[in-house]
Amino acid sequence: MALNGLVSRNVAGNVKSLRLHGRWKDSEVADCAKAGRVPDSDMMLNCLVRVAVDRMTALEAFSWELNTKMLFTVWQGLGQSTVTHLIMKFPSTREPKPIAIAPPIPNLSSLKIYDIDPLCYADDISLLLLESRKLRKLSFCWSPRMKEAREPSVTINSFFGRVLSSSRTLSLTDLTLKNLYTHNTGGCKEMLDSSTLENLTFIGSVTGITDHGASGFLDPTWRPEAPTGIGSLRMLRIDKVSKRQAAFLNSITGLEKVYLIGAHQSEKDEAGGMSTPVTNSPASSTSTTSGDCNMSSLKDEYVDVLTRNHGSTLRHLLLMPQWRFGSDDIAKIVKNCPNLEQLGIGVELKQFDNLRLLVPFLPRLTALRLLANPADPSFAEKMKELDVSGIHEENIGSQSLNQEFSPLKWIELADIVFYIGRTESYVDSGGRRLYRKHVTRKSREDVNHIAIWSMDSLDT
Repeated sequence: MALNGLVSRNVAGNVKSLRLHGRWKDSEVADCAKAGRVPDSDMMLNCLVRVAVDRMTALEAFSWELNTKMLFTVWQGLGQSTVTHLIMKFPSTREPKPIAIAPPIPNLSSLKIYDIDPLCYADDISLLLLESRKLRKLSFCWSPRMKEAREPSVTINSFFGRVLSSSRTLSLTDLTLKNLYTHNTGGCKEMLDSSTLENLTFIGSVTGITDHGASGFLDPTWRPEAPTGIGSLRMLRIDKVSKRQAAFLNSITGLEKVYLIGAHQSEKDEAGGMSTPVTNSPASSTSTTSGDCNMSSLKDEYVDVLTRNHGSTLRHLLLMPQWRFGSDDIAKIVKNCPNLEQLGIGVELKQFDNLRLLVPFLPRLTALRLLANPADPSFAEKMKELDVSGIHEENIGSQSLNQEFSPLKWIELADIVFYIGRTESYVDSGGRRLYRKHVTRKSREDVNHIAIWSMDSLDT
């Protein structure tokens, strides 16, 4: 009905964003596959979308998130459109469908493609990457199937081959890679203009010291390709830590936002029963790299690099929840990172009271997270115990007023979130009128708009 309205009524010219999502019922898929043709229902859907795209002369954002494949006729329409932001979901089923060569989109500045699986008839986007000259934000999310099956079927050339064979480079400002599982065939440095890259996100696409046979993605052929000279980088978001990454952080300066994402339940589930790597797979060459080091051994190295090279520019800092910091560590961060606006850090239980003495030295701090340790529930249990008696609200309210934490609005104590509001008066047990900040409990959904929470996930 909605597509019919766009096609038949004189409203399409006012539409700036179109998102197609949900499930589309493919009929007679098996029979059509044997006959080598596309189901009539798919053809009708794609023809309607093509007509709608042609009529939407002001269209800026287009999103195809259906469970069926977008055909070339829609790609062709997008190539002649004014679209600047494109989100594409590739099919996750192995139903034979025509593979299209995506044409260039002249005004395209942001491209996000997810559920990429080479065995599910994914389209060829190499020409799109080569000729879309205004492209600045690129996000690729591969299907986790290759990782689970330890199948290195992804090749860099299938996406960037045309760029590598040409004389131009991609002038990206934002690059996001998730679930990349492939061997390095070379040329990664040559295809990107490192002087323009500002935001870098790697989820499930780098090697860390905690990797096992199921989660070691990249083989040693990547080591010579370690990124260097990215002087314009301002944001780094990764879910693994290693000595090699610490060395990379030491080679650059000026980071403003660093998010080190901790372990999530999905990673733990994937690890179960998958400890023996397949020979000649990317996992097989990295599963033993964590033999002589562990997570805690990198804590001091990361903190030293971040405070020394990036302390004066850091505004957002999220550290691994497995790392526990004492008063000396916290004092080092506070002293060398005076411009912090959002901070997520794991503290030792005995240092909990000392933290409030140091926070006033961060005059711009608006959000503070005290992270629970996934491997040790003692901190989280203590915070929940105090929460039952209502001590958190009372202490935060009085300390926020006494210490003049004027910018601080959000505090998390091991998954318990509080919002610090206006100043209010109350009468204590002795009849005295006192003042404190009004503190209220909030849910995780209430803080999803704040980077220190929203970036702490495996979503891209």
